[in-house]
Amino acid sequence: MIAITSMLERERTAFAALCSSRGWPTAECDSVRAFGRLMRRSRLKVVLTRHKLGDGYSDDVIAALMAAGSLPGTKIIVLVGAGTPSAVEARQIALGADCVLRDPVRTEVLLEYLAKYTQAARAERDDAPRPPTRTPGFAGADLHPADRILRQGKQQAPLTPREVELVELLLAANGEVVTYETLYSEILGRRFRGDTSNMRVLLGKLTASSSAVGICLREWVEVIPKLGYRYRGPQTGGAQPAQPRHHVRSAA
Repeated sequence: MIAITSMLERERTAFAALCSSRGWPTAECDSVRAFGRLMRRSRLKVVLTRHKLGDGYSDDVIAALMAAGSLPGTKIIVLVGAGTPSAVEARQIALGADCVLRDPVRTEVLLEYLAKYTQAARAERDDAPRPPTRTPGFAGADLHPADRILRQGKQQAPLTPREVELVELLLAANGEVVTYETLYSEILGRRFRGDTSNMRVLLGKLTASSSAVGICLREWVEVIPKLGYRYRGPQTGGAQPAQPRHHVRSAA
């Protein structure tokens, strides 16, 4: 996902449309605070940010990414005004920005940087060390990602690649909500536009697969209306799952 951070709504909309034309999912932020909220619930491949924001600067955005351990994996493009001193530009690079572009921003140049960084992020993810084939602890069963199998005792169920991706996202969130923006970006490779039907179908498939090995998934996965899904496993506290307020058969 590409995070677009700017005080100007018209600028955010224009950049989002530009990314959409290339099929790149985006999320928009109007402040450092909003970016912090987005960063906590989404996997960001590229951050496109204005230097000056309503409640801070791109320095704060870079610092937040650094504190979260997202650098150098997440690529950063900083946009500065035409008259910005070169010392400010150099500071952005020193802090961790991958690129600084001055106004007026040339669309074709920006697109090439975005293409380069999204491809680099994908390549880094593909080349990263794979997690162990056996991942214990999902809803009391064992997940075998390479074999795409969910196993509990002597029972096992085959999973589709997207079911495995959903399980891995839920586990990686460590009890936090996995938003629809993240789910659609990471699993379907497209921007979330408000229709949750694809995720409802996928969650339904995972529910059926889990049921085949004796797991009632609604006791482990909570649907947060209009926001996303949360896995409430042992790592979030306690050996047994908490009973969620909403379950997987609820309308998403």
